[in-house]
Amino acid sequence: MINGDQESSAGNCTDKENMTTPPGFTEYFYYYLAKQPIFDRRGNTYGYELLFRSEADKEKAVFDDGDFATMRMATSGFIKAQESTDQSKRIFVNFTERLILEGAPRALPPSVTVVEVLEDTLPIPAVMAEIIRLKQDGYFIAIDDYTGHTDQEELLDLADIIKVDVLTRSFSEIEEIFHTIKAKKALKVAEKVENRKTYNFLLQLGFDFFQGYFFAKPENLSGKTLHSFQTSRMRILTALNDPDLDTEKIIETVKVDPAITYRLLRLLNSAAFGFSMKIDSIRHAVTLLGNNRMRYWLRMIVLSDLVAPGKPQELLLLALSRGRFFEELALAGKCPTIPHEKMFLFGMLSLIDVMLDMPFVKILDKLPISDSLKEGYTNADSPIAGYIHLAKAIELGDIEEFARFCTLLNLPKNSVAEASLKAGEWLLQVASALT
Repeated sequence: MINGDQESSAGNCTDKENMTTPPGFTEYFYYYLAKQPIFDRRGNTYGYELLFRSEADKEKAVFDDGDFATMRMATSGFIKAQESTDQSKRIFVNFTERLILEGAPRALPPSVTVVEVLEDTLPIPAVMAEIIRLKQDGYFIAIDDYTGHTDQEELLDLADIIKVDVLTRSFSEIEEIFHTIKAKKALKVAEKVENRKTYNFLLQLGFDFFQGYFFAKPENLSGKTLHSFQTSRMRILTALNDPDLDTEKIIETVKVDPAITYRLLRLLNSAAFGFSMKIDSIRHAVTLLGNNRMRYWLRMIVLSDLVAPGKPQELLLLALSRGRFFEELALAGKCPTIPHEKMFLFGMLSLIDVMLDMPFVKILDKLPISDSLKEGYTNADSPIAGYIHLAKAIELGDIEEFARFCTLLNLPKNSVAEASLKAGEWLLQVASALT
């Protein structure tokens, strides 16, 4: 999911001077922006980290004066949108020592901003003084990628949050680092958590927050079957894909399920739609929206009901973001052989195995999409699967994979960036009404 809210991502153009830039997106394309969710111990989304990447330095963001302007624009745009939806979500942003000393964090509101101090920042007097001023102004301070070294001890004493990168470390190494900060008052975040086994270990160890895409990978897949309510939801998805579905059939399909009716009306009466009148019936909704748009929204409502108990709502948002991202690419003519509504469904269902904790082979015959699209779920080397790989690269902030699949799919990076930004903006509008 991706966009100006941390939820967005923008692609880097290698030739700035020759780049054709769509109106309104001038500065977004210079750097790749992705968001990663941060969960609390109950699986709720605490906030997001905004990740900036440039092809000049694939591991870290590099900022010159122009880069900072881009960062400020993208981040402030996200904050503005975020504040209009859910102000409880914190936004984590990396700042270099130079940017901290220049006061760059103050471009963002202290109520939601977590200033991440990079691991190579030392506690020199000027840095310490500025961090103290930031804390006095209400900013949270996080120490990024803490490795157990004592040269950051003074910074740790000021930190509200300490982050530990666990991706390449053994459990014993993680435990050793954790015990060096266990007595600190700061909240502890384990980042780059990529599987459920690691997550369970970190949970038991005592970490407060968890960052990574462990939630987007299936677990306990063997021996499971669809529950009756899930089967009924799949039937509704199939019915909604019938090109001959008329108004009366839509009404009959929906009204027998009170839960779907309630959630649909709640969504349509939300600020995301801005109708001047209250929509109080399915017939009223179909009259206002038309059959095609009604089916579009109903698919999302049904999908939200398929998320298995215990799964974070971030999983649903990620699925919707992929769907909208693929649809935006299709609308821009970047998937010329596939209609945009089918690309939306393809992306939206790309995480259905994780939502149901079942392998795709057990549910493929129930999915309301063509066999050629289903191949994208089961054959990682198929051309259509390239779009899923591209979406994952954006979600993970992997600039190398992002560039590789843009090339393989013959997609201009600026077009991908624009589609991703639009998808993130759209998701901000509908997320609060769907979750």
